[in-house]
Amino acid sequence: MRPHLIVFLAFATFSSAAEEKATVDPTTGMKIAPDWEIVRNHCIVCHSPQTFLRQRATEANWTSTLEWMQTYGGLWKLDPAVQKTIIKYLATNYGPGDATNYRRAPIPATLMPLNPYATEARLEVEKKKKEGLIPATAPSSDK
Repeated sequence: MRPHLIVFLAFATFSSAAEEKATVDPTTGMKIAPDWEIVRNHCIVCHSPQTFLRQRATEANWTSTLEWMQTYGGLWKLDPAVQKTIIKYLATNYGPGDATNYRRAPIPATLMPLNPYATEARLEVEKKKKEGLIPATAPSSDK
């Protein structure tokens, strides 16, 4: 192997390991990443950071959560740029890919109740289940 390739591989391994170990703010427990202070300043005014630190959600779910809080939870209307910054931070640092700190395991879709507000996609899936094109329940893990 060429020496410069070895140096590159060693650096790549070191930097990916460093990225996995995010620095955490000792006061809030939040990952110190770009724009974390904006999230801290807007979110912990109303509730403990543990409220969102133990959650894992996609960008769409974080957006829905913020919109719900603005409609029903007393959160003031955010500037669109600030809202986008908050959602990006949360989705990047507390997205579904980091499953090490769930407050509980996600409920499998097969155990979820039927959605009374079904989207077209959901209706299509239900139709395919009735037609037998998609299994109605998850396969059993018992062997």
